[in-house]
Amino acid sequence: MRIVPIFFLLVSLVFARDPQIITVAILSGANSVNISCRGKIFAVDMSQNRKSVFPPRNSYLVLPSPRGIKIRNYLFSNMVRLFAKKDFIRVNGKSYRDSIIISQKKGLLTVINEIGVEGYLFGVLPREVSPKWSFEALKAQAVVSRTYILKNLGRFKSKGYDLCSSEISQVYGGADCERENTTKAVIGTQGEVLYYRGKLASVYFHADAAGHTENPKFVWGTPNPPAYLKGVKEKYRKKSPYSDWRTRISYREIALALREKGYHLKRVRRVAKKGRTPSGRVKEIIVYSDSGKIRIPSNKFRTIFGTRNIKSTKIRKITNTRAGAIFYGQGWGHGVGFSQWGAKDLAERGWNYRKILRFYFPGAKIKKSKG
Repeated sequence: MRIVPIFFLLVSLVFARDPQIITVAILSGANSVNISCRGKIFAVDMSQNRKSVFPPRNSYLVLPSPRGIKIRNYLFSNMVRLFAKKDFIRVNGKSYRDSIIISQKKGLLTVINEIGVEGYLFGVLPREVSPKWSFEALKAQAVVSRTYILKNLGRFKSKGYDLCSSEISQVYGGADCERENTTKAVIGTQGEVLYYRGKLASVYFHADAAGHTENPKFVWGTPNPPAYLKGVKEKYRKKSPYSDWRTRISYREIALALREKGYHLKRVRRVAKKGRTPSGRVKEIIVYSDSGKIRIPSNKFRTIFGTRNIKSTKIRKITNTRAGAIFYGQGWGHGVGFSQWGAKDLAERGWNYRKILRFYFPGAKIKKSKG
């Protein structure tokens, strides 16, 4: 059985009454779910306000039924809230703070972690950056992540929750992935977010800008982006794991992927790049085939072929072989806003988190959240 370090138990008491509560989907479309806890699990039927208590045991199987949700021999309506008083609830073996909501629709289960913003950040930071990094870089990430959360509340309102636990929102690993350094970074910046002209800033972050952050108009076509997102040159950069990357894609793979996206083309002959943004990223990818050439915005091309393959649009060169194209590039991510590896370098040079954030978001102010 996992022993929760005393540090994290104390932290759970400190943030027991976090006033800002959010909902994060951790599972969707599930046929069944296992829940467990070392202490009692309290269940509240959210339609009938009927309460039940499940004594400590290894696990309980949660199943959808035509009449609602079934846990052991208990039948609830289509939505039930679960919480424990002394420990975290485990969902399929993973621990989560605060409470869990399970809903049922059309025979499938959605599991939502109902949690305070600060507690949620405890499980976000270790998945976004290394807890071994300099403390000021961790604090900078905490402020950026907190700002992102509050700016994007309700993004998935139509589905019944605020955010999800994947890269679509921020990667969230629950209580099991929490680490002391990242938790201290959250506590050390508690409530701090970025504002611009009195409103929450629209913040973005990525792994490595490779020397220059990008203007969002070249990534998503954002018209008139705010001044703090127009891109900055990184004066000091060490090499990162993403300073140089290479990806090979066969002409056959290129043709098949583009046809699936609705492009009409025959046999691919070669691939080329065209134009560069002020940050040094490629504007367009041109695919030459027997039926002519196709021009594709570089960010769209990157999305089609996978952001883990084409790590960024900062492509130095493309080499064409008989069988396919080899892409040589730098950096990882869309390049907009906060560069995590760049912040790491700046922190190691002695910059504090406030100076780092002023650099990546010029003109934005760090303030306590109004929420």
